[in-house]
Amino acid sequence: MAFKKIILVLILAGSFGEVFSQEDSKDYVHKGLVRTTLTFATGFMPKQKINNLYLTGNIEYYADSKISFRGDGMYFFNSMNQDKTLKQNHSLYGGAAYHFPKNNFDPFIGLQTGLAISQLGSLYQDSPKTETAYNPLVSPIVGFNYYAQNWFHLFINARYNFGKHLSGDAIMPMNELSFSFGLGFNIN
Repeated sequence: MAFKKIILVLILAGSFGEVFSQEDSKDYVHKGLVRTTLTFATGFMPKQKINNLYLTGNIEYYADSKISFRGDGMYFFNSMNQDKTLKQNHSLYGGAAYHFPKNNFDPFIGLQTGLAISQLGSLYQDSPKTETAYNPLVSPIVGFNYYAQNWFHLFINARYNFGKHLSGDAIMPMNELSFSFGLGFNIN
């Protein structure tokens, strides 16, 4: 099902590119480009079988057409499971990405380090109050941007977090696979 959605987004991105692009050989990805996004993301924590919902955004600066520096943030809304294992799971990331641009299409792969602010839900513990923990993260990220004009782009991102919730309440793996897609904006 998710694969069908990705294919649909790629087809739509191609359609937008044909409608809006002024010339195929234009360099959309270049030194000094700043791009930003704000969207929703879903995450899945395989060890706990928890699905999470986030508001996520990023800002990225291109040092040249192949290397960019990027910061991401994820604001935790809620777990979509009934047990409410997590009260909080916000995170911030910083790192770099390597791009493979070709005309309007900009696939990339990157690595970021980050910090998660997490708190276990009261149903996970016997006590009603749980401790907030600040946990280090490492996160590879992969995706692509499709530039339809100089001022906006479509994107799809997938990331995997490696980390642990480290508090006096419990130690819990925070490994999570998350996806986001949507419309982003560029400053040239």
